[in-house]
Amino acid sequence: MPAATPETVAQAPAAAQLTPTPTKPAKQRVEWVDLAKGLTITLVVLLHAVGMLTRNDLAPDFWTTINGFLQPIRMPLFFVASGLFAQGMLRMTWATMLRSRVAHLFYLYTVWLLMFFVVHNLLPDDVSHKGYAKLSSVITGFTSPSNALWFIYGLALFAIVAKAIQRLPLVVQFGFAIALSVSAYGSHFIFDDLGFGWRNLGSYFVYFLLAIHAKPIIVRFSHLANGPRLVAALAAYTAVFVPIMVLDVLPMPELKLVVTTVGLLLGVLVASALVGTRAGNLFQSIGTRTLPVYVMMDMLIAVVVYAFIKTSAVTSLLAVTVVAPLIVTALVVAIALALHGLMVRLGMNFMFELHPAIRGTAKKA
Repeated sequence: MPAATPETVAQAPAAAQLTPTPTKPAKQRVEWVDLAKGLTITLVVLLHAVGMLTRNDLAPDFWTTINGFLQPIRMPLFFVASGLFAQGMLRMTWATMLRSRVAHLFYLYTVWLLMFFVVHNLLPDDVSHKGYAKLSSVITGFTSPSNALWFIYGLALFAIVAKAIQRLPLVVQFGFAIALSVSAYGSHFIFDDLGFGWRNLGSYFVYFLLAIHAKPIIVRFSHLANGPRLVAALAAYTAVFVPIMVLDVLPMPELKLVVTTVGLLLGVLVASALVGTRAGNLFQSIGTRTLPVYVMMDMLIAVVVYAFIKTSAVTSLLAVTVVAPLIVTALVVAIALALHGLMVRLGMNFMFELHPAIRGTAKKA
């Protein structure tokens, strides 16, 4: 949803000579988490790219099926990767956490929600999102995060809730989180009338909480990645995905929690297995800079797809339409990272970070 993602806090050792020689597992532990962030943000871009391309008949429908298969893996893995190093916030005072983390995230949400409003009023009708172009959507966006920025809103809210319940027994915390997820998936209680943003937050909070409290278990599990276990995990995921999500054998949407949990396990193993590969290195690089990709992807997808519409003599060719989502995804990620670098060099850091003096992260003289 960050030169580094807003949820990542880099910590430097007090003295170089006190830093122990890292073991290979410790190296992989860090690398697969950044890799997972890069992989999932790329899949999020692919999701949105497919949506706009198929609406304009610029990509075959099988891409929608592919996105559907990836959906139960994508966001659980993203939230786990985002929360795996967030334990420090629980040790902060409320004032420090609200200032350094929550205010920062809500600031980003506000800035880019306003950008959505401005840009979608300038975009051509073919690719403009009429909802984002309404001022009322900016106002209601603060109470109903049913927009492409819901992940940032969620990280801020999750930080507050996780800290508020931290003194409760873990069984109570996870009981609450699981009940929330089941209610959201089944659209029960308050989730019956809320938009997709709140339903997503209710569905995925359990994974953020899991990352905070079960970090050692998740890290140890990631070290199990190898070929046979990846095949077994994929088979297990398919075995729950097909009957629950495709065949609807048991018409109980609450069972999606089972699918997303198995999907998370598969995602962790895949991310860990990719460490050190060419693709893994690429995703890891993207994973340290997910914020600009997340906040700009919606607008950039619209621009790139509009270019596809205007060059239909080329983009309508079968060879192009089949891979169009991959082309758009690659272009959007590359452009977002390039724009971020340019904006930072131009002194526009305020688009990606609450001022350090306000956030409390300014270096003391």
